[in-house]
Amino acid sequence: MSDIQVLLIEDDELLGGALLQRLRLEGITTQWVQSCAQAVEVFRRTRMRPAFLLADIRLPDGSGEDLYRRLIPHLSNTTVVFATAYGDIAQAVRLVSAGANDYLTKPYDTDALVARIRSVIAAQPAGQQDEVLENPYALHDETYPLAQELERLATSALPVLLEGETGSGKDRAARYVHARSAYAAGPFVAVNCATLASDLIESLLFGHVKGAYSGAGAARDGLFSQAEGGTLYLDEVAELTPRAQAALLGVLENGQYRPLGDSTARHTHCRILASTCADLPAAMAQGTFRADLFYRLAVARVAAPPLRKRPGALPSLARSLLAAQSATGATLSPDAIQALHDHPWPGNVRELKNRIARAVVMADGAQVHAEDLFPESKLADKPDLATTRLDAEQRAIQQAIAESGGHMGLAAKRLGISRTTLWKKLRAARDGG
Repeated sequence: MSDIQVLLIEDDELLGGALLQRLRLEGITTQWVQSCAQAVEVFRRTRMRPAFLLADIRLPDGSGEDLYRRLIPHLSNTTVVFATAYGDIAQAVRLVSAGANDYLTKPYDTDALVARIRSVIAAQPAGQQDEVLENPYALHDETYPLAQELERLATSALPVLLEGETGSGKDRAARYVHARSAYAAGPFVAVNCATLASDLIESLLFGHVKGAYSGAGAARDGLFSQAEGGTLYLDEVAELTPRAQAALLGVLENGQYRPLGDSTARHTHCRILASTCADLPAAMAQGTFRADLFYRLAVARVAAPPLRKRPGALPSLARSLLAAQSATGATLSPDAIQALHDHPWPGNVRELKNRIARAVVMADGAQVHAEDLFPESKLADKPDLATTRLDAEQRAIQQAIAESGGHMGLAAKRLGISRTTLWKKLRAARDGG
């Protein structure tokens, strides 16, 4: 964790050193770096974000625009101010237009700067370090283009469809998009579409008034009403039944819905995000997913890569998760890093997070070793009957899902079980039971 209140990015040693000393004398925790690369490394290493960032517009390894482009996925609620000489004012103006808060011309009034920093720090909520505000793809150059794409989409109002394997970080990305959007002050309402009962879909989505149908003894808000002013996140959207797809499409087309039993239509004021692990174009070709609904949801599509396809990001992501779980500053041993690379990660980021959480509890000392992350390796030569049966069952389930293009309904049909039973088995495997 970092408790930095101010990050100073200045390559002039005289100016940087003097300002660092002044801020520290004022009791403001400050870190000073002298290049773009060092600044990016600070953000990747720490999870808490500084309240204030002051950066020179000319650095040895890039311009202010280079720096801002690389830091955007990390900035969250940080106030960003650039310091510029007269000749670079045009670039400073462009940076403010791109989202930076302000610029100062050198030489600037240090007393006024300190007063401004104090007011920014005072206005920021204590302990501003919510993990949701961390761009999930900003930890490594390998996924940095995706981090920048997610940042641009977050600040728009476009519907976004997040695609990728189970556990690949789609939920975390959705929460980040909400937190960085104009809808952040409103609620984030997440619903697993596989759990929406078809015979109650209109009531679940739109709500109902008292007496709307037999058993409706009281009025109830639907999901669109609950998400008013915020974000409605439709997880596993491929699992929507045909009736649910038709009901959802109607709202997306005209922006209105009507609670059951109510004669007055209401306008919806929420952003729609959706996710799926299925191949929706294939589902459209098979006639199981409506093309018109797909094009309403997929105005912007983001492909969340599985963990095995971003090996370079694996150590950074593991260290970030470890820092979030460990209060004692635990580290990863070399054999743990190697074991991370050797594992195929069928459960993706969710599996990594769970393994890190368990390892922190079970590790002896301040270092996490390979056997802490993969305790099953010690039992690999002693499989019991129950484990063998469960492993075979999970292999059959994963094969059926793959052969069904990720569509859980089709996979359940192939396996001869209900969709509810399939979800229960997947949840039990994910939770280790």
